[in-house]
Amino acid sequence: MTTSLAMAAGLTLAALTAPVASAAPSTGSATGYDRCASPNFCLFENIDGQGRVIGLQGQRGTLPLDFDNITSSIRNRSGQIWSVYTGTNFTGRCLPVSATYTGNVTQYSLNDQISSARPGPCPA
Repeated sequence: MTTSLAMAAGLTLAALTAPVASAAPSTGSATGYDRCASPNFCLFENIDGQGRVIGLQGQRGTLPLDFDNITSSIRNRSGQIWSVYTGTNFTGRCLPVSATYTGNVTQYSLNDQISSARPGPCPA
């Protein structure tokens, strides 16, 4: 039994120290919408996922001051519907964001107007 454990440990160590080859070329740092990691709901400062980004995983009745009223695009990687609001504490105009949405908010006339966000649909 001791011999088999020692052999297994040796094989594990060899596997951990062996060089790893990758068929995919390295793309470097993520850019644009790809900066939004799952399971986040991400708000971007500029259109097309550009500029600063903030990732949310829970409701924010008030976005941080440096992110209040600057959102121009969104990527939802949370797997659930979210709602964004023009007012703090989930007031004002509400826009439901589908569970897989990636895009700009300019077509909804909400550019630079989002102040709060939370998981779930807009109230009826």
